[in-house]
Amino acid sequence: MSEPSKTPEQTTFYTTAELAREAGVTRRTVMHYAELQLLTPDLTTVSGRLLYGPYSLRLLRDLIDLRSLGMPLEEARDMVTLRRATHDLAGNRRRDWKREDVPLSDERLQALQTRLRAINAAYERQADNLARLDRWLTKRFTGEG
Repeated sequence: MSEPSKTPEQTTFYTTAELAREAGVTRRTVMHYAELQLLTPDLTTVSGRLLYGPYSLRLLRDLIDLRSLGMPLEEARDMVTLRRATHDLAGNRRRDWKREDVPLSDERLQALQTRLRAINAAYERQADNLARLDRWLTKRFTGEG
């Protein structure tokens, strides 16, 4: 197993296979998301090898989560576009970003906000349901609660 590549600044970069392994998905999944421009490499070596930075790993994990929550690919792409426009390679929020840095229309941003609010509301409902179920199971099997 190879170690992720490092630049002189000691930023970790992952190959496609390493990124997939770190995220717990197949290499083909990473390649598919790259083909759909959901993920874009941060560097390309002289030999043509694609390298992804640490924030790409976070974005990939977020994509996997958003897809499992039912977000369509187009909205997931908008989410990644927004996050890439407002964050640096390491994933830190850029304080200097401007609205014109985000290549999405206000309508697309509004649709994204609507979807995120719906997902968040569903998450909150399920969190309450899961907490009730956990309390019931704890009481059932331990007699506590």
